[in-house]
Amino acid sequence: MFRVFILRLLLPAGLALWTAACTPPRERPNELVIWHQKTGAEREFFEQVVADYNRRHPAEELVALYREGEEMRNAFIIAAVAGQGPDLVFGPADNVAVFAQSRVIRAWDEVVAPDFLAQFTDEGIVRWKGKPWLISDQIGNQLMLVYERQTVAKPPETLGELIEIGRAVTLTSDGQTERYALTWNYAEPYFFIPFLTGFGGWIADQDGNPTLDTPEMRRALQFVLDLRDKHGLIPRYEDYNTANLMFLRRRAAMIINGPWSWADYGVPERSMLALLPVNEETGLRCRPIVAAKGYALNINTPAGKFEFVRRAVAYLAGEEIQLAMASRLFTTPTLRKVIESPAFRDNPVLQLAFEQAKNSIPMPVDNRIRFIWDAFREPYRRVFTDDLPPAEAARLMQREAERRIAESQP
Repeated sequence: MFRVFILRLLLPAGLALWTAACTPPRERPNELVIWHQKTGAEREFFEQVVADYNRRHPAEELVALYREGEEMRNAFIIAAVAGQGPDLVFGPADNVAVFAQSRVIRAWDEVVAPDFLAQFTDEGIVRWKGKPWLISDQIGNQLMLVYERQTVAKPPETLGELIEIGRAVTLTSDGQTERYALTWNYAEPYFFIPFLTGFGGWIADQDGNPTLDTPEMRRALQFVLDLRDKHGLIPRYEDYNTANLMFLRRRAAMIINGPWSWADYGVPERSMLALLPVNEETGLRCRPIVAAKGYALNINTPAGKFEFVRRAVAYLAGEEIQLAMASRLFTTPTLRKVIESPAFRDNPVLQLAFEQAKNSIPMPVDNRIRFIWDAFREPYRRVFTDDLPPAEAARLMQREAERRIAESQP
């Protein structure tokens, strides 16, 4: 029933994906196709890893194909239900529930031995209803405060210090702001989450029901508004590319961003990382979302390929690759051996990123979360275009999330 519902949901908006997704089944036993959504420096790194594997195993070939996140998820479900699609799909943990419930992926304990899974941290093996569905090569996406060393001598430890330091480093001339204290992609709810958690809020309760219309939500929205309108510390309205460019051009002293960006910011030479601040009002640290990202196995991959799959995943999520990723991309490893290695343990930048990852909230593995995010986005953005006050936006978010979840029931 759930598979039928998912197809009914995806097909009207996704018929164009059918041609791209439903290619003839790949029957060549020595070829393993991977769909992934790695971008930027991570994509370049991954393509090199795949090329290295193919050189080391001339009788085998990994084929890595990039897909946009939403496109990949929808196309994979459509293809796999039709008995086709890639052998492996790489993506975040929040795909797991809908993939597993749609029966388009196979649990890893049917393919790999228990001792292989035991090498990973609990966070590194993503489970749903007790079964392991995702083998992660990283825990990532945690947002951190990045500050320019020449401008900010000591990063803020509290939200109060953020305002105090922010006022000191903001530069204005003839009524125009030449350098803001802080910039980040606050147009996107994902980047707002640390402030929501700092005020004690979250997007769902333990049962997966939306918790968007709360005092914590309203106070967090008002705090970000005040950073802009009361204190003048952040630009008028930011998307990701604008915020990123402002920090790179030194038009902002600090930015909130994730591991994929830190190398571009010259960490640790030009810029440095700091934990997100503590909210003195609640005593809570601002906690971002952290997500395991890894490999799921298509239910249609034949048993004759399982040995190839085991070799490939052991390499792609193995010690050599995880340590290189941590060093170059600031990801948090999922192999216990890598976490305990001197190369990781003695690197102060990696340890700081690791500490933030531990001070984060794991992305929930619940298919209702997607409906909550979708309901969150538009009312949230309207707060910062001055179309809605925080209280009204919170009510609309909640109402829309409840409606979408109710309509999603098969």
